[in-house]
Amino acid sequence: MPEGTIAFDVTAPIEKVWSFLSDIRQVGRCVPGVDRIEVLDATHARWDLTVKIGPLSQTLKVMTETLEQVPLRRGRFRGSADNIDMTGAIELAPTGGGTRVVYTMSVNAKGPLARIMDNFMRTKLKSQTEEFAANVKRALEG
Repeated sequence: MPEGTIAFDVTAPIEKVWSFLSDIRQVGRCVPGVDRIEVLDATHARWDLTVKIGPLSQTLKVMTETLEQVPLRRGRFRGSADNIDMTGAIELAPTGGGTRVVYTMSVNAKGPLARIMDNFMRTKLKSQTEEFAANVKRALEG
């Protein structure tokens, strides 16, 4: 199962970072490829996500669920679409100048193209997690 992890520092207090990252609409603005988010209730949302695979692109309908929220410390979630399952976590820790964020995303492809998709996702996850981190930093520090 492909996994991407990135750790980055944000020059904002942990309370501000937590407030931002625990708001699905705010997070959605930072996730690469998100076209739309429909919040269904406090722990569930439906995302329209465009994924580019080489010259092709595909829009995925992803159902997500927040599994855990420990204020000012961590959150965990999972998502599912037709041919893909994903899990993720965000962990926070205060630093001298702000907040350390560790973001992890794991993706498991399903179906007849699973092996091909897993290989593709291994390379794509690195750039996706880096872009997410850059977007979060820009939103919180800008």
